[in-house]
Amino acid sequence: MRKKYQKKIIKKCTEAITFARVSSEKQEKGVSIDAQKELIYDYCLEKGLRIIKEFEITESSTRGDRVKYNEMLDFIRSRNKKTAIVVNCIDRLQRSDEDNPALNKLRKDGKIELHFMKEHIILDETSPVQDIFTWKMNVLMAGNYTDSLSYNVKRSRKRYLNLGQCQGRAPLGYLNRRNDENKAIVIIDPERGPIIKRLYQEYATGKHSIHTIWLLSKELGLTSRAKHHVGEPICQNAIYDILTNPFYYGEMCINGEFYKHNYEPIISKELFDKVQKTFVNNGNHNRNNIEEYAKTPYTFRGIIHCKECGCLITPETKTKKNGKQYIYLRCGHPNRVCHQPIVNENQIIEQLKCELLDKITIPQTLQELLKQKLLQELNDTSAFNKKMKSDITNKLNEIKFKEDNLLDFYLEGKLSQDKYEEKQKQFSQMHQELEQTAEKYKTIDFEMKENIMKTMDLACNISKIFDMASPEKKNGLIRILISDCKLNNKRLEYTVNKPFNRLIADTNYKQWSTLAIDHLDEFECVKI
Repeated sequence: MRKKYQKKIIKKCTEAITFARVSSEKQEKGVSIDAQKELIYDYCLEKGLRIIKEFEITESSTRGDRVKYNEMLDFIRSRNKKTAIVVNCIDRLQRSDEDNPALNKLRKDGKIELHFMKEHIILDETSPVQDIFTWKMNVLMAGNYTDSLSYNVKRSRKRYLNLGQCQGRAPLGYLNRRNDENKAIVIIDPERGPIIKRLYQEYATGKHSIHTIWLLSKELGLTSRAKHHVGEPICQNAIYDILTNPFYYGEMCINGEFYKHNYEPIISKELFDKVQKTFVNNGNHNRNNIEEYAKTPYTFRGIIHCKECGCLITPETKTKKNGKQYIYLRCGHPNRVCHQPIVNENQIIEQLKCELLDKITIPQTLQELLKQKLLQELNDTSAFNKKMKSDITNKLNEIKFKEDNLLDFYLEGKLSQDKYEEKQKQFSQMHQELEQTAEKYKTIDFEMKENIMKTMDLACNISKIFDMASPEKKNGLIRILISDCKLNNKRLEYTVNKPFNRLIADTNYKQWSTLAIDHLDEFECVKI
């Protein structure tokens, strides 16, 4: 019978994922998560849904990358069976319509059912438009509630700032306290306040650098209030923040806007201005151009750490007297006690080309042969996997048929309960083993083939691509290829990422197509 005349079969959903979410750790310490889970468990029991995975999430539904939420969606996409997502209410799953396209696609593809307990809605590929509309309206209302709440918080904060009241923790040198009326106030720290005033006075003389002021702060006993460093000397980077913070003379700088506060100043405005002028004269006001500096592309920016002290290795450009520019890598340790020497960037690039890039780059003629072989093996594997999955599906249907007959025999009294449970257990074990076997035979679609071919093409041409790339692109390529990079004297120690480590280990390029087939996930997941 032609496909268009066949009856559409809607697969019944029997397995579920539980999803319980709170927005903050403060909520997590309460009963919110446990309360959600208890209701969801009862619901799944009532609906006959077997829970296969639980997600307990502490993250905002409107801010950030929603890592755990996306992890859940990836898990669902990797499965071959329909999965129910059971949540207490819609706003626990989402408060933004930005999540709708991904959920809607999974729903239409028959991959998920959405169970919203509070709203009494179950959505699948056959759901009527009224239920879809109700879902989307609830999401819009939840988003509106979040936006309104955020607006009110910002408006309230703005009002208190205009009244000169500090919002949050006061800077080092001040203490947050409560007065007799239990109202929040800020007072000068009797221990740290005088030290900070002294640091301003000393730097204003023009005889100090940030480093010598930092050493002076250690001598005077200026200690940190940070949660994990209470009582320890402050770091050198904190000195610049102290000497450029207008709070100490009477103004708060919030998101680039200045507000006069009501608290006693530690220094005068004249002393503050004198210190800023000293910074300019010394050429140390580097925070004014920090955005421009951050935009400067470097090949190894943010990738390498010092093996001796663990600090980030910082790239910097030096111009020689002849006008030529060179990029050097130096350890960013603030105490300047690390023994890591300054290294020319080109030395590390040459090391990588010799040990990694040149080893997996192969001539164009050989690439064409490799691509043809890889494509053929992908097509053959795709056909084989499809057949195996079909065979397994037929076996699963046979087991289901036998299970139904077994139940009929039991209900008709033709089978004892012990025998029924024994057979049922055998069928269940066979069912589970077949499902696990089916997962090994991945569906290789066009997109997956394309990703694998792109990864192999990148590997085969990596040295040429690297040579022609901008520093920013080189940075991205290095992050794809290697990780855990540590500079040890003048050599870079690193770990080669999958699947490139396999290509490096097997120098016979004729075997690379087999490597790709054996490790499809690794080749497909490379983010190019």
